[in-house]
Parts: sequence; structure tokens; C-alpha cells
Amino acid sequence: MVVKKRIQESLQRVTFRVKRSSISRRLTSGSSASLAARGIEWLYLIILFLFIAGVINAVINSSNPNVAAEVIVPSPSVQSPTETFVMLFTYIIGALGAYALYLSGRQTIRARSAEIFFVSGFLLMAFAMTIGYYVLSYK
Repeated sequence: MVVKKRIQESLQRVTFRVKRSSISRRLTSGSSASLAARGIEWLYLIILFLFIAGVINAVINSSNPNVAAEVIVPSPSVQSPTETFVMLFTYIIGALGAYALYLSGRQTIRARSAEIFFVSGFLLMAFAMTIGYYVLSYK
């Protein structure tokens, strides 16, 4: 409960500062509650991607000098910090590609924009899969 209360207090302070500045008019339509909700959503996504990328495994194994010196460690149970950030980048690129593919199927955009979203989403996902398969084949 203490952690939740501290997070809420810090979010309230940040929201108050943003609300006082002119940034709030550009970010939201006047609702500071939606700004706080969006901040929590982005925080959740960042933490989710860090856990998926294996940040805990990298922290545990980073004390080993053999692991920290390599970009990609050829062991399925060990992960270096550099490899974690490579995989984090790969997951974010793949998620952006999936979001672009989602946007291409929406009915509210023009046909030309849908084609651009589809091609860019497909290319981003192909790029992310290529990096992922490269790391997997090296391990």
C-alpha cells in the first residue's frame, strides 16, 4: 500500500505541474485524469517490455565478467545486458509493426494511408522477426 500511495502522490505532483504549464492543452483535452491514466498505461507498457526482454535475467548474470563482455551469450539460460536491450528494441519494433497493421485495417483512414500503414507494419514486423531469429540462431 505504501508503494501505491507514493506512486499516486508522485503522479499527482507531475500532473499538477503539467496542468499548470501549457503542455496540458496539447496532451489532453483538458482532463488531467486522462493524463494520469495515460501515464500509468505507458509505465505499465515499459515495465512489461522490460520484463519480456529479460531484464531480471540480465541483472542476475551481469556480475559474471564472461557474460558482460559478450553482446550475445551463446547459452540459452544466460543473457547479457546488451542482449537484453537488443531484444527490448526488437520487441518494441515488432509491437509498432503490429500497431501499424492494426491501423491499416481501420475504416476511418484513407486508402493511401492504409496502404502505407500496411507496408510499414509488415516491414517493421519482418525486421523484428529477422533480428529475433538471428539472436535465437546464435544462442
